[in-house]
Amino acid sequence: MPLREQQGALTLERKGMATISGAWVPYGQYDTICLEQSLADEVAARFPVDLRPVEWRGFSPGSAQQIVIPTVGTQWFDADELRIAAIARHGSAGARCPGCNRWRWMPVAVALLPPFRIEPPLGDVDIAASPERFGDGWNNFREVLVRRELAELLAEASPRDFDFAEVKMASPR
Repeated sequence: MPLREQQGALTLERKGMATISGAWVPYGQYDTICLEQSLADEVAARFPVDLRPVEWRGFSPGSAQQIVIPTVGTQWFDADELRIAAIARHGSAGARCPGCNRWRWMPVAVALLPPFRIEPPLGDVDIAASPERFGDGWNNFREVLVRRELAELLAEASPRDFDFAEVKMASPR
């Protein structure tokens, strides 16, 4: 589990990638999105997102950029509701990371997540990641919310890799 926000460029190996196109999630890390350069240029022209060049080990299949997804807020889900959903799915709510002592929730499908209660509110960002971590071991991730216009662009560029769904937002307290 990362102990701090990403520093520097993402470095990828091109395993199975002869060329790159559209957008993709490398290595099944669900809170990392990479874009082929022409798509990155379009995203940069239309949305105020932070992009960083992707570096490649060995042969580069092409120029690409990573969307650096900021963690926004202090809490996105009611802890009691999330605990109930995780236990119903896995029999356990999660565990503390032995290295950093941060809590990591067991993964819960988007359709089964409790309503989002983002505190403080997202504001004007086009893409954001939850402060809550999910998963186990190397397979840990944050939930990601993307504004509809950006989500539609990603899904149009890579329909086999991206889809989007409306999320349940809790009513304000």
